[in-house]
Amino acid sequence: MKTLNILLAGSAMVLASGAAAQSMEEQTADPATTMPAQEAPAQDAPASPAMGEQSADAEFTDTQVKSFAAAVVEIQTLSGDEAAKQQQAAQIVANSGLDAETFNAIGTAMQTDPALAQRVQLAAAEVQSQPAG
Repeated sequence: MKTLNILLAGSAMVLASGAAAQSMEEQTADPATTMPAQEAPAQDAPASPAMGEQSADAEFTDTQVKSFAAAVVEIQTLSGDEAAKQQQAAQIVANSGLDAETFNAIGTAMQTDPALAQRVQLAAAEVQSQPAG
């Protein structure tokens, strides 16, 4: 199980960088999405570090976790040079039903949320135990 942990974390990190790069490429195609309107922070809003933590530890549905795990398991089988792997990985993520932002959020949240990491591990084990088909 520890090996699966390491593989999932490593794959998530590699994939997160590839999916984030693809997401950035998509955003640069449309200048309106790359330059969000700058707003001054609201003076009335209380500063709360918990707000940032809540978004980082967002709840993910079982479907999202299963899709993430299935994509990571498939990505682990990729071979070839790094550029080809990243392109294939981005396609796998796109086909998983998750957008790059959600995929990256799950990969990032796994690092600080042991319960989420456990859910992904169980989902990945389930995917790996199913016959190919």
